[in-house]
Amino acid sequence: MSRPAERVNTPFALRNYVADEWRIPDSTLPHAVCDANTGEPLFRQARSSPEQVEGAIRSALAAHREGAWTRMGGERRAGLLAVVADALEAVVEDMAVFDALLTGVPIARTRSIARVCPASFRAAAQLALEDTTIRREDSFIVERLPLGPSAIAGPWNAPSGIACHKLASALAAGCPVVFKPSEWAPVSGQIIAGAVAGSGLPPGVFQLLHGTGETFAAIVKDERIAAVSLTGGLRAGRSVAGTCARQMKPAQLELGGNNPLLVLPGADMAAAADGVVAALTTLNGQWCRALGRLIVHESLADELIAATMKRLSALRVGLSTDSATEFGPLGHRARKDAVEAAIRDYRALGGTVHRSTPLPKLGGWFVAPALVTGTHTDSALEEVFGPVATVHTFADIDECVALANRAPYGLAAYVFGETNEAVCVARRIEAGTVKVNAVTLFSPHPSAPRPAWKLSGIGDEGTRETFEFFRGTRVVGVPRGTGA
Repeated sequence: MSRPAERVNTPFALRNYVADEWRIPDSTLPHAVCDANTGEPLFRQARSSPEQVEGAIRSALAAHREGAWTRMGGERRAGLLAVVADALEAVVEDMAVFDALLTGVPIARTRSIARVCPASFRAAAQLALEDTTIRREDSFIVERLPLGPSAIAGPWNAPSGIACHKLASALAAGCPVVFKPSEWAPVSGQIIAGAVAGSGLPPGVFQLLHGTGETFAAIVKDERIAAVSLTGGLRAGRSVAGTCARQMKPAQLELGGNNPLLVLPGADMAAAADGVVAALTTLNGQWCRALGRLIVHESLADELIAATMKRLSALRVGLSTDSATEFGPLGHRARKDAVEAAIRDYRALGGTVHRSTPLPKLGGWFVAPALVTGTHTDSALEEVFGPVATVHTFADIDECVALANRAPYGLAAYVFGETNEAVCVARRIEAGTVKVNAVTLFSPHPSAPRPAWKLSGIGDEGTRETFEFFRGTRVVGVPRGTGA
């Protein structure tokens, strides 16, 4: 197998894109970005200087005020977004390979996520064709207009698709963007930037800055940034929300989740076991909609755990860059350490850890999927963000729903059971998306919104929802009459 760095024409040397020029970031950091499969260091993280941050924001603001993009006709803007989509189509495999290498997610999955990139820009191009005037009356008009320079940060676990969804939405709305990819998986962000930079957008409309959360915090706190969209963890989300609240500017935050999977008495046990495995191992458990708590009827728990262990024992574990791999390593050493620490904590609380997946001897960040029985519900309310879930039993449906709604998060949930009963239970769950008798990586439908409840975030995402997030309403009219 050839090394991804040899077969892709994108070096590990990271570059910012500021004021329509490729520039070297100010400095490198001590942390190395590694091959998740072996632990081999590949390159060091990069950091942008305050001067580089200032240059990017100043360039984005100038583009907004000059108005070449903001006031560009929808047909022409859509055409340029389609050019970006075509450019991204040509580098889907490159993004998939690098994302697999750096995040540990099997390449079969990173390919499906990378394919979101051109699809997002094509969907956004259709939205860009819409008239900004959404209502016209005799005495006033209502317009939806771009808010202004926008800050976007992508996560490390699915770095290509999520970033492109946000970028395409902001650009379609008419907003210049300042984009910071994750420092743990920045290469696909670099590839995306290359596609956008070569598409013929007006000067200053797109900026790329490498760096850590500190870099993004500096971008967010600048009052010239009009809107912020982040997918990340709760701590980063709280920091961004606090800054945006003080400045009264909108923030779209998709954060973590400790998602329940409910197995009702009438469930198909084979389907339920398949669902548990999928919810536990998709993206190697490194996704915000992963299984955190398995809530199963007391009469089914032993059978379900046994069926799940049987499936996990046959899981194909190996190099994330191998198309046959079903489960790979975690994204970096700190993530592996955190997941293993969580398992130790559950054991210390009296939990029994169930594992059956053999691991390869590759030296990377591999952790076997685990179900943990015997822990109290109140000890299992926080997100682990890895292939670990606690198991809790219930005697009746009211208890089941109460257990599901116990956590302070509300991103996703899954219900397995007789369809009508499962739908009824699903409608009682405090979560943005509840899937019935299925676990899937993507939404039930491309047009479905992706809401977040409780600590899981602020503001719905979705094809239209994210597009509208980057627009504000303006009413222009001549008042009638002489009254106050």
